[in-house]
Amino acid sequence: MKRLFCAMVVVMGLASAWAQDAGQPTLFVAPLNGDENVIEFWQPALGVGLAEMLITELGKTGKFQVLESTAIEELKDEIAMGEEGWVADDEKVAKGGWAGADFMFRGKVTRFGSKEQGLGLGGFAPKGLGNLGLKINKADVRVDWRIVDVANRKVVATGQAVGAENGLGFDIGLAISERGGHIGFDNQEFMDSALGKATVKAVNGIIAEVQGVQLPVSGRQQQRAKAAATQQAAVATVQAALRATSGKVLAVPAKGVLVVALGSRHGFKNGDTLKLYETVDLKDENGQVVFTEEKLVGEVTLDAVQEERSKASYAGEAAVKAGWVVKAE
Repeated sequence: MKRLFCAMVVVMGLASAWAQDAGQPTLFVAPLNGDENVIEFWQPALGVGLAEMLITELGKTGKFQVLESTAIEELKDEIAMGEEGWVADDEKVAKGGWAGADFMFRGKVTRFGSKEQGLGLGGFAPKGLGNLGLKINKADVRVDWRIVDVANRKVVATGQAVGAENGLGFDIGLAISERGGHIGFDNQEFMDSALGKATVKAVNGIIAEVQGVQLPVSGRQQQRAKAAATQQAAVATVQAALRATSGKVLAVPAKGVLVVALGSRHGFKNGDTLKLYETVDLKDENGQVVFTEEKLVGEVTLDAVQEERSKASYAGEAAVKAGWVVKAE
């Protein structure tokens, strides 16, 4: 009996936790790749900078709960500080609290620079080998993107965004550091350049396309829904088993008043009715009880339900005795 009750508590808790997780789908943006055959001196800094721009804009759509993806190591460092004792126990961040992702946004930059001259990022010299100060007359950016279901790797949406702009160039040689990069909304020099404006157009094109995408229920949410349904079925089975449990009449303190050994942990509440059975013992020739029959004599109503027992009322004519049986069916 106790095992059934504990099992019900566990599965109901799990089902409740899964139900509370429902809401906007979660999404993370992977740093964008560049086509090295087309874009000269492509560096990861550019891909991270573009990812930062997309994180900002995708977060504004209200379509997703966007997860941090470009500062993962810094987040891990914060957890490590707690584990190493640098942060008080009641202040530290523990492992296991990160949200899971339903979808991944993935992009590949196939153009980023000058169409006309074909120099691409000619002014972007790795490790500060040169500030060419190249000024381009026309910049264009093209990004091929896709949204992938993290749970099953299925591509659920794809698109391509292009941005073009005439104007001043951008001195990439100074604006990109060896490690991180300074391509983004917070770099005014970049934003004022033709390349920056073309990038913004491409990003806006991506956001417009993503806004119109009708995403399916993610594989992760389907898995969780299936698990929740399984757990709910288990709860129903346990509850049915508990309600099928019979209980004894513990006492008859007054006429028409019974105390029975069934309560809330068996799935009962005030107002529920139970069948009342008289127990009839059949004995052998030596007076030993060899069989006990249960004879239905009426119903009782639960008036005050506690966890393990309840007070019930009985309006029948039978002289109820302790040891008689009550049960739902």
